[in-house]
Amino acid sequence: MTENSSTNELIPLENVVLKHANAGIALGAEQRFAESLEQWRLAAQLADANLEGEDLYYWVKGGYGAALHDVGRHRESIAVSKLVREWTLSLRQPLASMTIARAYLALGEAENAYPHIQDVHRLTGDEVFNLFERRYEADIRVALAAKA
Repeated sequence: MTENSSTNELIPLENVVLKHANAGIALGAEQRFAESLEQWRLAAQLADANLEGEDLYYWVKGGYGAALHDVGRHRESIAVSKLVREWTLSLRQPLASMTIARAYLALGEAENAYPHIQDVHRLTGDEVFNLFERRYEADIRVALAAKA
């Protein structure tokens, strides 16, 4: 629990984590990526210290990994997203795999992206082509052909 400075009431830690994460989402939607990353970093820091192994921990780490990608910190994005990949796949959610694939593609390491593109395709079907920048369409086709 933390304290609300204006009312001196205790606030459940999960609410503080969600406040930072939701701010990160809103700032990211406004393409204010550096500010978004800072909010995700704060949420992840709290989650690391207090929520490891809980669903909220994994959800926050997935958002943090995507925010790292948004600011071009691709290697860190991959490392964080790999921590939550199995959890997101178990929920049939493509975020971690999509983030890992995007980061590898941005680094020019398309072959490393292929298994993650295949994960996204298994979950989204041909929508996969709309989830990545158009310039990566050939890489997506190669990844899907490699799967066949």
